[in-house]
Amino acid sequence: MKKISELLAGLLSKRSAELILFALILMLCAIGNLPWHLDNYDQAKQAYVSYEIQQGGSWWYQHTPRGDTATKPPLAGWISLPFYYATGIWDVAWRVPGYLCTIVLLLLLMREGRRILPDGGALLAACAFGLNLLTPRIATLVRTDIMLTLWITLCGWLIYRKIVAGGTWTSKEKWVFFAVMLAALFTKGPILYAFILPGMAVYWFLAPRDRRGLIWSGWWTWFVPLAIFGAWAGIGILSRQEFYNDVVVRELGSRFDQSLRGNERQQPIWFYFPHIIHKFAPWSVLLIALPIFSQNVRKACRERPEVLWLICWAVGGLLCMTFIPSKRVDRIFPVVPPFCLLLVSFVAACKCGTRVRAWCGGAVLASVFIAAGYFITIVVSGYLDRTDMLVRFGEEARRKALAAGVERLGVVDGRDEGLLMYAGGGKDYLKPNTARKMFLSGQVGAVLTSERQIKDRTGYPAPAMEFQPMGKNEAKYLLFIREK
Repeated sequence: MKKISELLAGLLSKRSAELILFALILMLCAIGNLPWHLDNYDQAKQAYVSYEIQQGGSWWYQHTPRGDTATKPPLAGWISLPFYYATGIWDVAWRVPGYLCTIVLLLLLMREGRRILPDGGALLAACAFGLNLLTPRIATLVRTDIMLTLWITLCGWLIYRKIVAGGTWTSKEKWVFFAVMLAALFTKGPILYAFILPGMAVYWFLAPRDRRGLIWSGWWTWFVPLAIFGAWAGIGILSRQEFYNDVVVRELGSRFDQSLRGNERQQPIWFYFPHIIHKFAPWSVLLIALPIFSQNVRKACRERPEVLWLICWAVGGLLCMTFIPSKRVDRIFPVVPPFCLLLVSFVAACKCGTRVRAWCGGAVLASVFIAAGYFITIVVSGYLDRTDMLVRFGEEARRKALAAGVERLGVVDGRDEGLLMYAGGGKDYLKPNTARKMFLSGQVGAVLTSERQIKDRTGYPAPAMEFQPMGKNEAKYLLFIREK
């Protein structure tokens, strides 16, 4: 038993283990959503932002595939476009920005973890961030969660570094904070404040008097970005009638009144706590156990302002999101990075020798088996179940249309929002009657539609392709190609 304990404790100090686990994390984050498709988590809505811009849409205000106003600001879509122009592959353009954000977060946490705990802190921070049931899934989702997490983490980290170093905020630090705030607002709106301000308020009351002012970078760094974002939203409200209903009422208002959005199930107030304990395990168990069993950790929480800030930052954001009625697990992902730094700080403060390091080594091994086993299993299952069947059908329909000499393929609105992008069907879905008229008049040479939408097949030839989605309550899809 003693040899096993020493072996586990020594794992944190091995440079080779750090490199191997770093590579494993990068691999899991890269494959976590394979096979790629846009059929869940509202990925199609976010993907359509950059797709619409590339197809000639507005750079400032976009829509969903079905024509509603896009409810997220456009920064993530802007960032995706250079990757598309460089590669010509939408899947790369949509997913590489999130993956790069994941790498930046990983390197930042490793750097800070090494500073807090020189012997093993980088490995511990990396594994806590990358080897859980959240990060590899979110890293390449076509969503804004990982990008928002990067901006929020940079804001919290800048405050953390100022608490550690002391002194007044320099002009450079204030401008960096301002830029990060602005980026966060144009990624997902004012939700940034829910993750930062509650912790700042608590820290102000609990921290030593000489350390309280260090968290404040200046009024203009907080409110000028909000004013710029407010101007963007105000112009949208004044210039687009649907912007107020779709963004302000349905998107923002539904966070506090779920009756405004019927597709989200009401969740209990304690919803996030079991989920963060489960999906952040085994690190969540260590975070709970170390303060209970170590007096040194409890002392550090009371006496070290930087540790207090990490607690206020992470727990404050979690509690604030808990009291917002609209709940979904991915929405609390921005609390994971401060929890990672807090874990390293607890281990550094513990000073319990081999025993605690052995616990950490055991957690590293457990996280490898849990995370790797889980994500490899769901990836293999995804390929076996062919969860990307609709992607393949859309691409095959586009190839068949091009082979028939048809340059313009019309896609009729259906339940699968991503089909328009899979098939390259232009900027907008077509209504069934509009598609039929355009097909008969020769304005479009091919029409892709679900069988449910075709009530009158007069004028349509026999389908060139048919596709029945598996596991969905959806009629089969049909491809009609105009005869020359």
